[in-house]
Amino acid sequence: MAARLLPARNGLISKVIMANLARDARKLLVLQLLLLAVTSAVFFVRYGGFQAGSVWGGGVIAIAHTLLLEWRRGCADSGRALTGGESLRLLYRTALERFVLVILLFALALGVLQLDPAALIAGFIAGQVALIVTRIYN
Repeated sequence: MAARLLPARNGLISKVIMANLARDARKLLVLQLLLLAVTSAVFFVRYGGFQAGSVWGGGVIAIAHTLLLEWRRGCADSGRALTGGESLRLLYRTALERFVLVILLFALALGVLQLDPAALIAGFIAGQVALIVTRIYN
């Protein structure tokens, strides 16, 4: 009888953990959007609309970075238990993917879209600050 209850409990625990992760991800996204709106408003008042739009471009890069991080974390948490070596390989792979994603998106924003570099970096930093703040307070 107890052996039958164990998978159900594990399933329930897994659902609770995934619900908490989804809630944390929503809080992070809301904070990122709030910080981007404030930063964009400051750039709009100080420099104009093009720079304000460039802030949003940097924010999109930060949000894409965060989405990749959260997706990988969800995959790792919902999958089977990993050995130490497998966890380390996943950590390095995820770090490399995030690095490549950010580099490619910055290249697209600067090269193709011709966004303002300072505003782009400011938007990216605002998005990353939200990530740091939510990790500190969780």
